[in-house]
Amino acid sequence: MIGQPAGVSARFTILGPPGLHCGDTRLDLGSPQQQAVLMLLLAHGGGFVGIGELIDGVWGERAPVSCEPVIRTYVSRIRRLLAEHGLDSAISSRSGGYMLDPSSFALDAGEFDELVETARRERADGRLMVAAKRLEQALCLWTGTALAGVPGEAAERERHRLERLKLTATQELLRLQLDMGEHAEVAAEVPPLIELNRLEEPLYEIYLLALYRGGRRAEALEAYRMVRDLLDKELGVGPGPKLRAIHERILRADADHDEFATPWTGGGARPDRHFVGRAAERATFLELLRDDRGGGSPLLFVRGPTGIGKSALLRAFAADATAAGRRVWHLDGSAHDARERFRRCPRELSGAEGPVLLVDAFERLDDLEPWLRDECLRQLPGGSVVVLEGTNGPSPGWLTDPAWSGTIVIRHLDALTAAESAQLLEARGVDPGLRTSLVDFAAGNPFALSLAAEVSRDTPAMPSRYVVDTVLARLTGDVPTPAHRWALHVCAHARHTTEDLLRAVVPGGPAAELFDWLRAQAYVEPAVHGLEINGVLREALDHHLRWRDPVGYEQMHLRIRRYVMGRLLRDAREPRASVAVMRTIGHLRRRGGVVNRYVSQAGDAGVRESPVTPADHEELVTMARDHHGECTAASVRFWLGRRPGAFSVLRCRTTGALRAFMSRLTLGEPQREELEADPVVAGIWEDVSRRMAVPQGLHIAVARHLIRPAVEAGPSPITDLFQARLLRDWLHEPGTAASYLVVANGPLWRPLMRYLGHHELECAHPPYAIFGHDWLAEPPEEWRERHLDEELWG
Repeated sequence: MIGQPAGVSARFTILGPPGLHCGDTRLDLGSPQQQAVLMLLLAHGGGFVGIGELIDGVWGERAPVSCEPVIRTYVSRIRRLLAEHGLDSAISSRSGGYMLDPSSFALDAGEFDELVETARRERADGRLMVAAKRLEQALCLWTGTALAGVPGEAAERERHRLERLKLTATQELLRLQLDMGEHAEVAAEVPPLIELNRLEEPLYEIYLLALYRGGRRAEALEAYRMVRDLLDKELGVGPGPKLRAIHERILRADADHDEFATPWTGGGARPDRHFVGRAAERATFLELLRDDRGGGSPLLFVRGPTGIGKSALLRAFAADATAAGRRVWHLDGSAHDARERFRRCPRELSGAEGPVLLVDAFERLDDLEPWLRDECLRQLPGGSVVVLEGTNGPSPGWLTDPAWSGTIVIRHLDALTAAESAQLLEARGVDPGLRTSLVDFAAGNPFALSLAAEVSRDTPAMPSRYVVDTVLARLTGDVPTPAHRWALHVCAHARHTTEDLLRAVVPGGPAAELFDWLRAQAYVEPAVHGLEINGVLREALDHHLRWRDPVGYEQMHLRIRRYVMGRLLRDAREPRASVAVMRTIGHLRRRGGVVNRYVSQAGDAGVRESPVTPADHEELVTMARDHHGECTAASVRFWLGRRPGAFSVLRCRTTGALRAFMSRLTLGEPQREELEADPVVAGIWEDVSRRMAVPQGLHIAVARHLIRPAVEAGPSPITDLFQARLLRDWLHEPGTAASYLVVANGPLWRPLMRYLGHHELECAHPPYAIFGHDWLAEPPEEWRERHLDEELWG
């Protein structure tokens, strides 16, 4: 892009809705496609642009037959508009293309670039306030989304580039404000930016620093936990090295400014050479050791499933407390004399100064909880710190007692990261060649890691039967009845488990009782769509049943599949429920096959489904035109006028913005005007006529429009919704003789459609591919058994 030429009065603006200002006059730049042509000329900054490049930039593969004359018409109109304001020679032509002279006008994007570069030079010279002023001036040039309303792939690429430059400049300004000590201001400005850029790690780096330097350390740590969980859920990755480094500095209280620096009193010592991770929990414990508010004892509950490393963490707490000069009283609740020792605790600690009481396996002593809460802890010396560890957190008695309000801290232990798991194996001397497979098997469970490390010394092939069985025995404990055991296996095998699923899959079992029992287990987590077991226990349970009872495993699997494909799939009308069904199907096929590759396993579509209203029509036509061209837009307009009830739209749950829409046509005998108006439907009907005579009372179902931005990009929560709707229709819609599906990216979806027994039409309707299936020749039940069941054991 270019900057401000001297002595010109014309100025283009593209940092918002496109505009051309000549003096005080704002000119009309014409249609969106004409603006796209002008944008391409501007983007080349005086370079030659061929007609072919202009055509590709405006329409891509959906260019109309008359595209070249249309481009020449747009250029002619732009020339005439510029000539009316003294810019006769702004556009020159030569064989096969055009060039826009950058010396005849100013461009706001060029001014933006120059201001940003100036700011960087000022910052390098140490003039922070001047640099911040330049960045503020640069950002003030923006009046909205860059190139707002301009269609075409080239415009979308340029829009994305400009918006990234804006975000980078915004981040540079925020960092300058941090350097100038404006921590509170930055902490207030960043959250709205994060809402718009949820996966932009540099914004979280800035936010954490702003909170921490502003004295809000606990909020900074909570913000890190939030972004860590977000990245794991959305992308399956952890925070990057910069964000992790900031987090580590906050945990160590190693601030950039001395007024916030706090020494690390743990001395860096670990309880033993095998202990890894848990930096956040140890930082919380050290904060409690430093708490000098007086009165009452800070109370830390450490909860988590068996084998997650709670006891090891308490040993680390003991080492940290000892290094801080505190007296430690450590009790194992599973010891035979634990109750007698516990009752002696107040007397033994009566003379100590700020003692630390650590109780391991507190759930074994839950009958002593009232005594502990109402008597024991009230008798401890001032400055005491108490840590209770167990599979469950505090009971309602703790949480509702006003005497403990504000003094209870709860920390749930998650699995170790892959890096921490590898570090633990390294500390135990495991062969480097085995570490990756052991890390994958253990899924971050410290007990499973330690056990696998020991077994690997003698049994390199992992995971061994001994490891799996030992992990199960330790992690699940006693299971009351065979029905409870089956419920456990169902929860491990299905993606989400509900009471309704248990009723269908565990015949004769008390579904409500089984569900409540599962929910009470520390290793079972509640989720939006039911209960789930994660990590090593899920895989260990699944491997164990598959090895011990393959016939029972197959029966359980088929019952779950029948439930998903039957009632659940048929009744899942709401978008989020539909996505959950598709992901359940993908999860059941996670060991291989074809279908799971076309189902996303993360992210929320964030949409609500609604029927089309007359007020929606133009918006749907515009979306179709912007993403699939004029032919698709014309077909959408035609069918909206003909059969508006065939359309449904997906809108953002929070903003109401249109995200996607689909149409499903049911055709008996199409009318002549329908075939003439929509060549795609005409091609489908020609295929139907060749293959069958549609029986009286039956119909042809056509998924004619599946429109969303970037649908070619591959599986996503939106395509999950589309697939769930289609699968539901194929399996459960009565009266369907044949169905057809029109998609914009044939190469992407062709393997799936072939696998699902759909033929591809030979008639060409670029950019579409059309797939069909004869449900009279292969009814839904036969189709399901042939195309869905066969891959389940791949």
